Amino acid sequence: MLPVRNVFFMLTFLLCSDIYAAPNLLLQCLAKEETMLHKQKSQGALYHLNQDFLNELASSNDITLKKNFVDEICQSKKHSPSVGLLRLLLLKESDIYDLSLSEVESSMRSFKMAYINEFQKQVPRLFVQYVSGLQAEMPTADCLSKAIPELNFFNERLKYLEEEMSIHEVMKDKKKIEKVFIKLENVDKIRSACEKEEALRIKKLKMKKKENARL
Repeated sequence: MLPVRNVFFMLTFLLCSDIYAAPNLLLQCLAKEETMLHKQKSQGALYHLNQDFLNELASSNDITLKKNFVDEICQSKKHSPSVGLLRLLLLKESDIYDLSLSEVESSMRSFKMAYINEFQKQVPRLFVQYVSGLQAEMPTADCLSKAIPELNFFNERLKYLEEEMSIHEVMKDKKKIEKVFIKLENVDKIRSACEKEEALRIKKLKMKKKENARL
């Protein structure tokens, strides 16, 4: 991982470069997201996901995504760039990468492919970390799992099947992954609904205590 100052140096170089390339654009939109999170003084799940991607991509020239996917990530109105990137990495896997090796020396091609494969193996872990971090920000312990029951599907398999199958295999159900991200589009509404539900629960609890005190 690169120190933050090195990341900003690299991004400055990319922004000033005359070379038009998809990975440069991806870094730019991730950097804009980071700036926004910094202004909001956010240190939550999205911030950590953004940092993981930004550091990984800025420290390597071997991870190149196809431009149409970069455009989808950076122009999305449904997800932030980091969440959009996570979604496509899970759903598309190897299809998302630009595997053109025409400009890569033959001696380095195997290393490029190995790096991409290693990066892809980390994606399910980033998903678990992001969802866990998001849940920790919610007002109740079961807020996210109640709103997105598909998460229980993955949690149960990760809990009981991790010894029998890899985390990558656990995340193979693309339909459920897509449902998770569709519901995450409304994460602010989910949080708000849980806050209201928790406030009502606390209010009822206080009323019950008052009633018991009168007896």
